[in-house]
Amino acid sequence: LSWWRRASVKFPILSELAKDVLAVQVSSVASESAFSTSGRILDPFRSCLMPYMIEALVCTQQWLRNTISAEKLASLTQMFEELEFHESL
Repeated sequence: LSWWRRASVKFPILSELAKDVLAVQVSSVASESAFSTSGRILDPFRSCLMPYMIEALVCTQQWLRNTISAEKLASLTQMFEELEFHESL
């Protein structure tokens, strides 16, 4: 990152991109474990879902696994219903 900081004058756009990409922390979770959710989400029935709906399902699954309040759950449910509505158009 320090090289990109010095080179930011010469490469302003690339240095911004490098800051975003290189600043991502390394995961301590094995890659198989991190991506095993796809098998539970993408079965033959759901394989025709749009990418944003798959993202919504994965995010919702993670949110629901965490302890959340009733207000947050209601908000997430509303967001999910709106996504389903947009997909049906």
